[in-house]
This record gives sequence, structure tokens and C-alpha cells, in this order.
Amino acid sequence: MFSIKNKLDPDLRMAIDKKYYKSYRVLIYCKHLPEVIEKKIKSYKGNLIHFIPFINCICAILSPNAIDRILEFPQVSYITFDSLALLCGKGVLASNGVVFQERYKLTGKNICVGIVDSGVYPHPDLLNPKNKIKGFIDLVNNLKYPYDDNGHGTFMSGIICGTGHLSKGVYKGVAENGSIYSIKAFNSIGKGYVSNILFSIQTLIENSTEYNIKVIYLPFELASINYFVISLFSKMFDIAIKNNVTIVVPSGHNGNSEGSISGIATLENCITVGGVDTTNNSIKPYKYSSSGPFAKLEKPDLSASAVDICSLNSNTKYISEKNGMKLYPQALESPYTHYSGTSCAAAYVSGICALLYENNPELSFKDLISLLKVSCNLKDMSKWIQGAGTIDLNKLLP
Repeated sequence: MFSIKNKLDPDLRMAIDKKYYKSYRVLIYCKHLPEVIEKKIKSYKGNLIHFIPFINCICAILSPNAIDRILEFPQVSYITFDSLALLCGKGVLASNGVVFQERYKLTGKNICVGIVDSGVYPHPDLLNPKNKIKGFIDLVNNLKYPYDDNGHGTFMSGIICGTGHLSKGVYKGVAENGSIYSIKAFNSIGKGYVSNILFSIQTLIENSTEYNIKVIYLPFELASINYFVISLFSKMFDIAIKNNVTIVVPSGHNGNSEGSISGIATLENCITVGGVDTTNNSIKPYKYSSSGPFAKLEKPDLSASAVDICSLNSNTKYISEKNGMKLYPQALESPYTHYSGTSCAAAYVSGICALLYENNPELSFKDLISLLKVSCNLKDMSKWIQGAGTIDLNKLLP
């Protein structure tokens, strides 16, 4: 009985004991044979949300009685809440922005970046001269065609690979000839379930060969610290690396206090990007950017501009289909907008990674992160905020 008790998240046990809800959305981690548990969930009248075989994990909505019965199976290792994650960002701002105008030989050609975000709006800068949206999956509203009812995913897509079509190249992305595979796991207010995110990462890895996905960009932070959930992400990141896919994440928005960094940003098998403010003559820390260290790890790994970045605007009221029929958006009144957040910095580095993979598709994760760090210049601020510093493209790119 003691071992069964230890297999349940203490907070979930308290909620069940106090009879807070009639059912719970949970993550079930299995040592082996998750298919057996999948069948049992259905027999207990549970609602199966996701089966994530890469990490032997199942998401389901179950009654308290069903949870107790599932716990009795020896292959079940742990059950916890399917917690929420939040998109990184502190709001849209009107200012001067950052423009990527320098020309290099590398443009991200034939490299696809997987994005788990709020979706993507069919913006002219992503459709001209050719469609950059190679794939779109909607885990929130189950629509077939691309849309973005929050705007965050579209903005970040523009930083990564926008063509600058409507600005005649002024506001183009880092890898202007790259492409994206967008999975909508976050709703209109920027919240998403951990299970949807894990399922999205698995889907992108499964499609990495077909679409040449070399980078997966994850612009969120966990709403609460749950080391079991973090361990699931670590397992998934290891699988990505084995498939020659690099994970890029923002440092988060816990402020500059030393040791404020948390969640997936602390994992050693991803590239963690902090934020700096480059809007004035002197570069300074972005005041919301989370700071290391974490245990013996030096996180973040590096940093990039995070304040008043200019990229693609969205019509968040646009719905891409009605009664199964595709709908087309009207022209945007303002095609570009400004935004601040460490997710902008991570999107920039994701685009840089696409350029490096174009130059050498066989780069390992260790090679990639070493190249990025050696090309960085340290700024006059704590290393726990900036990591190895900001990338000097003249050092990095041919």
C-alpha cells in the first residue's frame, strides 16, 4: 500500500481526498506496457486525450475511483496533474524594434523549424513568394487551416523566417528562406496543457525527416514547478537530440534575481536563451529575464535582444474555417507590431540555428551549442543573466 501511495502526486491525492472535483485531467507515466493502461482507461469510462509512446506517457480525464484503480497496476509509475504552461512575453509595445538587415550567404534554405505555440496566422510574409507553413496542427479547437487567436505564434514565426514581403525586406526574419511546422497547443489567452506540448514535440520529431525539421522552438514556461513533469520534458529532449533535432527555449520571466531560472529552461539538453535590452546605446539586462545559475549548470546558455522587437501582426479574430470550408483573411490594417519577451530572444536563436544547420545538416547538439557560445561577446552585466553573451554574427556565419 505504501508503494501505491507514493505513485500519486501529493497535491492530486489531497484534491481526491477532499472531493474537490468529479474528474481530473492527469498524466500517467508507465514503466512499461502503456498500451495495457490505455485499454483500462477506456474500460473505466475515462476520456483518453493523448498516448505519448516516446516517453511511455498517457494523458486522460479520469474519475477519482478510476485513478485509484489505475494506481494498482504495477506498470504505472506515477500519476500527476496535467498542469498548464504559459507563453513567455510581457505585452505588445510600440517602439523602434530590431531589424535583421545584414546579408549573409546562409538563409535557412530547406530547413524547417517546429513551433509549439498559439498557432500561425496566414500572413503575407509567410506566404510570399512561397508558402512557408509546411504543416499545421490544432490541438485546441481542431481546425484544419492555419490561424492564431493569440498572435504570439505568428510574431515568433516572423522572427524565425518571415520574408519581409510587405515591408520590402525591412522586417524579414533571421532565416528568410526557412520554413515552419506549427502546432497550436496554446489557447487564445496563452495557456496550454503539458500533455498537448509533449504530444506536439513527439509529433515534430516523428515528422522531422519528412519535413527536415532541425529545430524545435518552445516559447513557454511552466505555471508551477513540478520536477516529475520537467523529467518528462528531459526524456523528450534526449529523444530529439538522438534524432538530430535541437530544442530552443527562453529563460522565462522570473526577473533578474540570481537563481530565478526554473522549469525546462534549467535542462542541460536544450539551448536556453536569456533576454537583453538593446533599445538604448548601452545594452542592459531585460528586467523580466530569468537568471541562473541552477545547481552546477550555467544557465542561460546565451542571450539575445528581447525588448521592442518588430515582427508580424495577426488578426486574432480570424477563424480559418466554417462548417468545414476554408475561409480567407482580409488584409491587415497594420502588418507589423512590437513585442517584448525572452520568447523573442529564443526565436532569434532558433533562426540562427536554422542557418547553421543549412551550412552543416549533420551538426550534433554539442557542436551547435559550442559554435553559438564561441561566437558570443560578453556584455557588462552578470553572466547569470546573459550566459556566454550575445551572438556576433560576423564571427559565426560565412
